[in-house]
Amino acid sequence: MVPAIHRPITTRDDFVATFGYRPTAYAAARAAGFSRAAIDAAVGRGLLTKPRRGILVAVRPDTALDARETHLELLAATIRASGRELAASHESAALVHGIATPGDVIPSSVSLVARGASGRHVADELRRTSPVPPQDLDVVNGLLVTGLARTGVDLARGHRLPAALIPLDSAARRWIAHRTGASGNRLRHLVRTPELRLGAVQALEAALESCRGWAGTVAVRTALPFVDPGSETALESRSRGWFLEAGLPALNPGTPIRVGTSTYWADFCDPELRVIGEADGWGKYGASQSDVRRALQRERRRSDALQEDGWRVVRWTTSDPRQRVVRRMAGVLRDVARTA
Repeated sequence: MVPAIHRPITTRDDFVATFGYRPTAYAAARAAGFSRAAIDAAVGRGLLTKPRRGILVAVRPDTALDARETHLELLAATIRASGRELAASHESAALVHGIATPGDVIPSSVSLVARGASGRHVADELRRTSPVPPQDLDVVNGLLVTGLARTGVDLARGHRLPAALIPLDSAARRWIAHRTGASGNRLRHLVRTPELRLGAVQALEAALESCRGWAGTVAVRTALPFVDPGSETALESRSRGWFLEAGLPALNPGTPIRVGTSTYWADFCDPELRVIGEADGWGKYGASQSDVRRALQRERRRSDALQEDGWRVVRWTTSDPRQRVVRRMAGVLRDVARTA
């Protein structure tokens, strides 16, 4: 009997034609007519990969999928293949909701919790965690996920103040956006509304209550009084945590400043001392060189207008260490207060 001839490239091309580049259950591939031997040959050649047991992904011949999209597709495929009622949690839920996380790297494995059970799944591993009651669950784009507030609390658990503020601020801001349907400048205004700010914090407090007694919740309770949905980025939240721990005067995040006929939004602002803080992550400037060039030109014009209006501007980036940022801000606040 002549053994079957397997052409891995053809298998990969047929796989892509059938499923695209999204993570696909092994059982679905077999049901579509791909033999075990053909799949194994393609995996052996690196044309198909197994990011986790029971899941297949075709490797692009040119470039990898965006890490976020890859994670979300793997998440959906893992839930479908599990045959259980699982909800995305922690970093996976944060990607679904658009919540910032203390870490900058998108994980390669997904995080899941069984509905109403006390187990957290990370890839094939089961970690103990608090049960997820129905009120802490939501459905986003057809996926069962931990809700905005619960996700923020889960990510903040075990982190000290600067890092804990990142998911809590972001979850509070997303809560207001979801509640109002607002985005852009309208959202910037609404996150300053006392009633909405209180509602967002109360949602976080309720989610924390469902985790009462679990490890890491003390750090969350310590950070909650300082939550501010005015922070737009992880760098802004982290920086605010630095300033709080250093005992600097309150710096209001996300503050509109009127100069002539223009309104500028300051990442941080002391309106009495007329001091502005700008936490510049490179992502705000765009992806292409032309985008960055135009953004920097706008930023220079903005800075010139603010300084001509009597504002002192302190800038820092993700590469600036904590001590330098705090020292510079403290120095400017001290100098301005002395001459006021």
